[in-house]
Amino acid sequence: MSSLMRAPCSYQGGKQRIAAQVVDHLLEAAPSPNSRFYDLCCGSGAVSIELVNRGVDPSRIWMLDISTWGAFWSAIGSGTFNMDVFDRLLSELPSDKRDYKAHMLALSALPVREEEIELYPLLQANSFGGKQIWHNGKSWVNACFRNYWEPTATSVRRSPANPMQPGPTELRRRIDVLVKGMKGVNVINMDIKTILNTSISSDAVVYIDPPYKNTTKYGFSFDLAYFINQFSEINQTPLFISEGVPLNDNSLMLTFGGAKGGISGVRKGKHHEWLTRF
Repeated sequence: MSSLMRAPCSYQGGKQRIAAQVVDHLLEAAPSPNSRFYDLCCGSGAVSIELVNRGVDPSRIWMLDISTWGAFWSAIGSGTFNMDVFDRLLSELPSDKRDYKAHMLALSALPVREEEIELYPLLQANSFGGKQIWHNGKSWVNACFRNYWEPTATSVRRSPANPMQPGPTELRRRIDVLVKGMKGVNVINMDIKTILNTSISSDAVVYIDPPYKNTTKYGFSFDLAYFINQFSEINQTPLFISEGVPLNDNSLMLTFGGAKGGISGVRKGKHHEWLTRF
């Protein structure tokens, strides 16, 4: 069984396909061999995972996210993620994949409970389009799940599309490897603006992956331009930001690999991703 760490599941805005390119630039900008790395709005953690895969010790990484992703990574970092609960939730999945959507709808309709952290990757793996599922403190929001899809006579894609991506076996493998490999990572499950309350060590590199402008709304957002200005006033730390557009003249367009995607296979173009340094 592979020990390679990967992001737990598909996630809109996740950086799995470009994490290696982003990390190339973060490592190059690191002031010293023992620099700290800040992964702000970390989401599914693709960049932090890539840093650890490259040999950076988890104790040198600070991940921040105000959503349940932050709570998830906090449990991973502190060693409190409960694999027994996660395994039970996996064992309760229907035997027929056609019933996954109804099962997820039923789970997401329940009040948010103690099992929030272990349930979250399961809900997110079934999310339609990988859109972020979040909660308002009492109930899950934006919970829209995939149907099992089979090709028709005119479909470009010839294989079925599973409602859960990745499937239960691979999801468990990924979580199990993350529980072991990411233990010790530092996690801030708070608003990104808390970073502005104190200066960051000059021996650090900061990366931000904010929600894109003019896309599906997340449960949380912030004023990016204000943050950049305030951050730059109190820090001399290299700051990198991912966006769908260049933010200054020091921006580099990253390269996506793979097919154009989409169940139908007829998506007209790929998303553009820019990495800007301030």
